[in-house]
Amino acid sequence: MDFGIFLPIANNGWIISKNSPQYMPTFELNKEVTIKAENMGLDFVLSMVKFRGYGGETEHWDYAMDSFNMMAGLAAVTERIGIFATVQPLTLHPAMAARMAATIDDISNGRFGMNVVAGWNKYEYSQMGLWPGDEFYNDRYNYAEEWLTVVKGLWDNGRLTHKGKYFDLDDCLCQPAPVNKSNPPIVCAGMSEKGLRFTVKHCNVNFVAGDLEQITSVSAKGKQIAAEMGKEIKTYALYTLIAADTDEEAQSIYQHFIDGTDQDSFSGLQTARSNDKAGSTTEKLLGDIYLAPTLTGAPETIVDFIEHLSTNTEVDGLLFAFPDFIKDTDYFEEKILPLIEARGLRNKVIQKIEA
Repeated sequence: MDFGIFLPIANNGWIISKNSPQYMPTFELNKEVTIKAENMGLDFVLSMVKFRGYGGETEHWDYAMDSFNMMAGLAAVTERIGIFATVQPLTLHPAMAARMAATIDDISNGRFGMNVVAGWNKYEYSQMGLWPGDEFYNDRYNYAEEWLTVVKGLWDNGRLTHKGKYFDLDDCLCQPAPVNKSNPPIVCAGMSEKGLRFTVKHCNVNFVAGDLEQITSVSAKGKQIAAEMGKEIKTYALYTLIAADTDEEAQSIYQHFIDGTDQDSFSGLQTARSNDKAGSTTEKLLGDIYLAPTLTGAPETIVDFIEHLSTNTEVDGLLFAFPDFIKDTDYFEEKILPLIEARGLRNKVIQKIEA
């Protein structure tokens, strides 16, 4: 399986709690986590894009850094690990995105990839005057499809004339081309019918979130659609990892975070969710303060679950977030990764890089 880390590019990670670790996003924090991931031989790091959070006492996600700039910086201080930035098409013209991506691809010597999010939280975009209206909820994948068609056309040809519903380009230049001659890989989180078909058609990886039944079903359906289209696609599942020496201790930490729920911030999230009547976002699948499903337990318990995913589902990789990105990644390297390797779930040659 492939393994990656969901970087802490916004404050306080994926847990809306006053009891979970509180931190602000900085380049140095993300650099330290990324170099740890590279030294462990992990496959990739990914940063999300976020323009407005949910307020409350913790001001959850109200502080966030820019994904493209962050990943450009990380590309320059790493050598082997995959580097994924995230973009929401409403916020960046495709010709600009294509050029920025090609630049980071050059910095990373072909290790760059792009995560495309169709967009569901209108408050992020309306504050900038970019929200087209609530009809966008039903139209977002059509918009993203044309946006991505322009990006790929510029990567393929270095110039493009395009007359579409949303974009009008007249002999637009984007040179030089990406280092990666097959173009940087594209990922998306497609879980609805429309979102899944968009992801399979246009992307290389589908991110999924939910319980075991949901991710198993979505992964299998995605592979089936891909086969019908004559292509292949990978599925990566997202988890927040809450690990401790015993299952009981890990569950106690999990409950401690629940007990410290920032109710005002959580209400802000619920209000934002309620605007999306289509309900196709992965975040809407989750019902509590954890913005990603949790994988909770002792190292053996966690690796048992990973082995189950590897053996009994069509999931190809895992993307991990952590409550404490420094302490918990160290614990992952010391206690969990050796078990993963011992069971043959990941085989990598690890060469250390100095921070």
